[in-house]
Amino acid sequence: MNGSSTKLDAAELEHSVSRAIDFLYESQLPYGEFRTYASPDQEMGDQSRFDSSPFVTSLVLHCVSTVDTPRAQEMRARALGFLQEEMEGPGLWRYWSSRNRRHKLLPPDLDDTCCISFILKSNHVSVPPNRDIILANRNGDGIFYTWVVPRSTSPSPGAGGLDYDVNPEAVLTVVLSGAVDNVDCAVNANVLLYLGESEDTKKAVDYLVGMVLEGKENGCSDFYPDRLSFYYMLSRAYCHGVLSLESIALPVTDRVSRSQVDDGSFGNELLSALAICTLLDFGRVTPAAGRAVEHLLRAQREDGSWPRRAMFLGPAPYYGSEELTTALCVEALARYRMPASAQKAAGYSALSPDSGHGSIASL
Repeated sequence: MNGSSTKLDAAELEHSVSRAIDFLYESQLPYGEFRTYASPDQEMGDQSRFDSSPFVTSLVLHCVSTVDTPRAQEMRARALGFLQEEMEGPGLWRYWSSRNRRHKLLPPDLDDTCCISFILKSNHVSVPPNRDIILANRNGDGIFYTWVVPRSTSPSPGAGGLDYDVNPEAVLTVVLSGAVDNVDCAVNANVLLYLGESEDTKKAVDYLVGMVLEGKENGCSDFYPDRLSFYYMLSRAYCHGVLSLESIALPVTDRVSRSQVDDGSFGNELLSALAICTLLDFGRVTPAAGRAVEHLLRAQREDGSWPRRAMFLGPAPYYGSEELTTALCVEALARYRMPASAQKAAGYSALSPDSGHGSIASL
């Protein structure tokens, strides 16, 4: 059995994942979106409000990618349609959806653009060539900016179909906030997830490796307050082919394991799911993963969901949803139950049964 616990069995994990998929299926909006909530309260309580965005939907799709049931397939088709509808110009996306009255208050950004482009291409949905405009959003050190705004390195308007609505008001918003040249470690990890490892992205890889080796993770992201989110983004990129991140696999997984608390969680259900996935992505299955899985099974609610938790920050300032927490828990449980060979076949290319990173055995 995967992990170290004798309390887990395949049927229990299968039942938990099935209940969670049922919850996601029932909660998905008719046009394909999975909800995002914004809240002034870190606990995401009664003051939370629906805040339409394509970002959470892209994360949910990634999380449920290893589940292949009729309901999962139907959810996937609707969600992909929603993401396609939200695309602007040369394969760009903004944080707020076109259904949100705040849609044009921010410019497109690389976090949304790269996460959504990756999930569309992973599902064999074509995306306009957007590599050049992404690469144009690098600073002099070769590290990626967050916001897609006109820069001296930007392709000429109209070149290669790169026209899009610049929206001067949105550009002015990030300029006046001082964020126009924001560089974020988690955003750079998501750029790597999409663009992969190449000469064009080498400096970004070096930047992220340096952040971990120098112990600077806690201050490297303005958008993801907990370093477990950053580790998760790093591990996704590694597991999908950015193999130079192997050099930080051991320090990351050691730090993850040491952050576990007495009840087996990593602070809450969302953080626990992020921790499990990070350990699995880097191929190092430790006793901590098994204890965290047990915690998730205990914490699952009657309707198949897990509680709404804040994962990222913005003007609200806290953002998350039951759908996002539940999807991350699905990824953690579904991946934990899978043999390494099946994970590799599902696209987790860095994993193999004899990788030397620790066995991911069949349940």
